[in-house]
Amino acid sequence: MAVEKRFFEDMEWAEQHHDELLRKYGIRWIAIYNKQVVADGPSISKVEEKARAKTGKKHIPVYFLESGSNIYAG
Repeated sequence: MAVEKRFFEDMEWAEQHHDELLRKYGIRWIAIYNKQVVADGPSISKVEEKARAKTGKKHIPVYFLESGSNIYAG
């Protein structure tokens, strides 16, 4: 299965606009399609579900916006 070039372009766009997106959406998951946020929320699975429903695409980059002060536990 080949991943579309757009997938990588959208992920790069999210990384380049991280600070701006963090200010707008806060600490959460966002799904990006054509360099636009198409879904956001605290649950990655819900964000993926919303993004698929909205775009009809199966593979959409999902990016976690964080401020660097999160604690992760396994």
